[in-house]
Amino acid sequence: MSTHCRCLILAAGKGTRLLPLTKKVPKPLFPVLEMPALDRLIMKLRSEGINDIVINCHHLAEKMTAWKKTSPWGRYVTFLEEEVLLDTGGAIKNLFERLGYDKPLLVYNADIISNVSIGDLLARFEEQPESLALFCLHDCPSYNKIRCEGAKIISFKGHGQDLLAYTGISLFRPECFRTSPSDPFPLIPFIQELIDQGTEICACRAEEIVHEEKWMWHDIGTPRGYLKANFSLLAQKRKKRLIDTDLISNTVTIGEHAIIGKNSRLSGNLFLENVVVWPETILYMDGELSDAIVTPFHILKDGS
Repeated sequence: MSTHCRCLILAAGKGTRLLPLTKKVPKPLFPVLEMPALDRLIMKLRSEGINDIVINCHHLAEKMTAWKKTSPWGRYVTFLEEEVLLDTGGAIKNLFERLGYDKPLLVYNADIISNVSIGDLLARFEEQPESLALFCLHDCPSYNKIRCEGAKIISFKGHGQDLLAYTGISLFRPECFRTSPSDPFPLIPFIQELIDQGTEICACRAEEIVHEEKWMWHDIGTPRGYLKANFSLLAQKRKKRLIDTDLISNTVTIGEHAIIGKNSRLSGNLFLENVVVWPETILYMDGELSDAIVTPFHILKDGS
């Protein structure tokens, strides 16, 4: 596997779909099975030979800086802080301008948890030397908009049947961004413009480059997606609960699909199910609580 590749983890966004939690904690630092999502991603990248890792940041940048100092994975990454949000395309252009046009770039959204093989993705990219970019796609009906002809993408604005969705994982050759705008700009309209001009942009089906028995992809950018990701990873461990505290009153009943974080305190005549309780949370409550993210500062229910 070629490792002559830099990776940009996109982590600058405001996480508006997870408000008000993202007023306090940037989305990439949300705990997933009690490990920050960002730690989980860096661990995956390094296990697959990607060692040149850059993270862009803007929203709650001070929290990201604190994470870098305390996380065991922080020493493996470089930060590019954006004074103003550059949008996805602008963030990629900024990286090439700041760090050089010397390597292909893997772009990975910080809120994506997936078991796609980065090595296989790079191999597919190397098999398409004429293509300036390779987008990792999957079948996700609620997001399907991309139309392909064979391995080539012809439109990101497709309608009808036989469409695919972007996983948030892609690869770019430096030439793709040499003449791109310097101001903030979104990635997909820029790539569509290149396609319309005759530039070859290719696709790879994510389900085809997974070494495990089952393809996995989760977007933790919504309450439902965040809960689903946690419970999916919990199920992989063949568990229905993960309880990392002994500070739970005997009047509290914990049902299935529950992750109770370290040093959290739960009391009251309470039944919990389908919940993720963050570490250090203190909760006194009577009744039932389900389909919720419970944090030290707010309870966010799926659909609220």
